[in-house]
Amino acid sequence: MEELQTKTMDLSVSGKTVSCQIKERDFGDMIVFDVFTEDNYLFTLTQQGDVLFNEYEMGNQKNIMDPRELNMLIEMVKEKIESEPE
Repeated sequence: MEELQTKTMDLSVSGKTVSCQIKERDFGDMIVFDVFTEDNYLFTLTQQGDVLFNEYEMGNQKNIMDPRELNMLIEMVKEKIESEPE
């Protein structure tokens, strides 16, 4: 596994700004984007747009985010990643 780059995106969700850290990682046969906010893991997005959740990364986090806000955030991150040139 190779870490390629880390980006920060400020996204507006439900009237508030959420600062997300996107860590791009290459596993050889797949590139994924791990999404964090305030050092809390949120989700992993594959290059094809599939959403994954890594139980190991979630650890002992009790409350990640309101599910409706998380869904909006997932869609925004997908859109940003798809629109960026490779």
